[in-house]
Amino acid sequence: MLKGNQPELQTAVTLWLREMGVDEQSAHVVQVCEGHGRLERRELWLVESGELGEYLEQEYDWPGLRWCGRVRRRRRKLSRPEWEEEEVLWVAGGALPHLTAEQALEGLRGHWEIENRVFWVRDVSGNEDRLHGRAIGLGLSGLRNVVINLLRWLGYRYIPDGWRAMAARPDRGLALLTTKLC
Repeated sequence: MLKGNQPELQTAVTLWLREMGVDEQSAHVVQVCEGHGRLERRELWLVESGELGEYLEQEYDWPGLRWCGRVRRRRRKLSRPEWEEEEVLWVAGGALPHLTAEQALEGLRGHWEIENRVFWVRDVSGNEDRLHGRAIGLGLSGLRNVVINLLRWLGYRYIPDGWRAMAARPDRGLALLTTKLC
């Protein structure tokens, strides 16, 4: 996924997609899902990177780009009539010589799942957003990952509940660090 912290890359991919005619094409794959109290529609466009890949390798020393595209997500809560819409750009490397639009969409959904299960939890529940710009170090980040996984292993679906339970009983939390789990 391309994010706002890569403006030159976003611009290059946007221009390449426009040059390839993506703006005038129907989505290459459309997926509609209902779950978690919402309805979501995802549309994906997929193109080979061609000259864009060569340009990015020469200008930014970023080798191996093979695919790029756009995903449009529209979603709404089932209890509300309003739709939210988001468009994101994405790139993929040469390790995927044959990629279909369906495979790309499933791969991106897997990426979002990791983003939501790991990084969002670390940012929000682990309070890492508050430390943005500071070096919290690999050790502290790794320890937070261990704690989050231990809390999930204990059955806490909502990580802040697990934090509070361990804070109320520090002896239990410390004992977990020396317990063989398997």
